[in-house]
Amino acid sequence: MKKLALVVFATLGVMTSAAMADVDYQLEVGVRQQSADVEAPATAKSQMGMQFGATAHMPFGEKWHFRTGMLYTQRPLIVESGATETKVSVNYLDVPLALMFKFEEHIGVFFGFQLGLNIDKTNAEDVKSPMLPIVLGTSFKFAPNMGAVLYYDNGDELAAGIEKSRAVGANLMITFD
Repeated sequence: MKKLALVVFATLGVMTSAAMADVDYQLEVGVRQQSADVEAPATAKSQMGMQFGATAHMPFGEKWHFRTGMLYTQRPLIVESGATETKVSVNYLDVPLALMFKFEEHIGVFFGFQLGLNIDKTNAEDVKSPMLPIVLGTSFKFAPNMGAVLYYDNGDELAAGIEKSRAVGANLMITFD
């Protein structure tokens, strides 16, 4: 809990200190298709999860921005072992730590990490927290204050027996710039 509070206050501090700068703020909500590998003889089925929260793009050059924020991220799976199916749910508070290159005001690409802190789990043992999956994505506007974020994230171990977690996702974005 102390780690969670530290990350929340640090992120809010970074976002607040940059509030006077030319920062773009967004609310995001969307879906993600989560998959992973599990130890044999079990197999894993990918599952749909949700992601929502707030992000900010803080400029530090003409085209370069730092992308951060706080996102609640679900990472569900179904693990099959013989005739038994177990729904595994591992939920995180993710803090994006990414560099973003904006081609123009309405479109950019980003690459970096998502610092993930586990906040909830069901049917999972030894959940990895914090975790640091790599994230690669794009953000674009299709209306003055609306857009989308498309991304791929690739992590390592999620929990005991669950490795190589990965997801593709799409979030609807409402901007306040």
